[in-house]
Amino acid sequence: MAIKNILLHLTDDKRADARLKTALGLAAAHEAHLTALYTIPPIEIPPFVMGSIPTEIIDQRREEHEEAARKQHADFVAACEKQGVVSEWRIAEGDAADILAIHSRYADLTVIAQPDSEEGGPLGYETLPHELVLTAGAPVLVVPYAGRFNKVGQRILIAWNGSRESARAVRDALPLLARAKKVTVFSVNPTKRDHIPGADIAAQIARHGAKVEVAHTVARDIDVGDALLAAITDRSADMVVMGAYGHSRLREIVLGGATQSLLEQMTVPVLLSH
Repeated sequence: MAIKNILLHLTDDKRADARLKTALGLAAAHEAHLTALYTIPPIEIPPFVMGSIPTEIIDQRREEHEEAARKQHADFVAACEKQGVVSEWRIAEGDAADILAIHSRYADLTVIAQPDSEEGGPLGYETLPHELVLTAGAPVLVVPYAGRFNKVGQRILIAWNGSRESARAVRDALPLLARAKKVTVFSVNPTKRDHIPGADIAAQIARHGAKVEVAHTVARDIDVGDALLAAITDRSADMVVMGAYGHSRLREIVLGGATQSLLEQMTVPVLLSH
């Protein structure tokens, strides 16, 4: 198992360069092929005003999107050549979640952005991580909208609760775990049946060559997500691996409480798998 194909989502946003640096660092470390998928949101105009808007305005908006894409294409090619990373550029217009769901099924890892509530963005981007993790069929690395993460995966925290989703996340992350300097299997409020919480999965990870330790906390009076955020800080983690429990019905996305909490307050990149 290895990470040899990384898909990076790009769009016209302020954090595109920081996200590119994260993906480039991973691609260089794993000698992986990096594909950038630039999505242009559809130009949506309400039918009742369509006839009153000159076609020149619509054409101008489309040209603005295309110009932004050309600039990012040039930046992407230059950055990949500098790092010696084999790359590919793709561009598509439409709903980002739908487009990424298709392309990510042919990648080992997809890198996307945490939605920035202050910056806003194209309609639908605020739920992109929620939707993609349930439709991609492969792990998704969500990069925070604040901070720089040029090199990640040295100190990885696994949010472990013994679920199928957690086990899937660990398996998907094994290429990263095997390269990490330190891996911590961290449980919050483990059940009584766990003699040593996380010990069995830690043994499995160790057999892949990873340096693993186990830890847990009992914090009945605080949110699980808050406990994980505290552990990230205490252990100087630069990446979190966790399973995403949830379901999607008619684009009404429901994720587990800890997943949702971490996505809203994340301070380091989070690898999610379903």
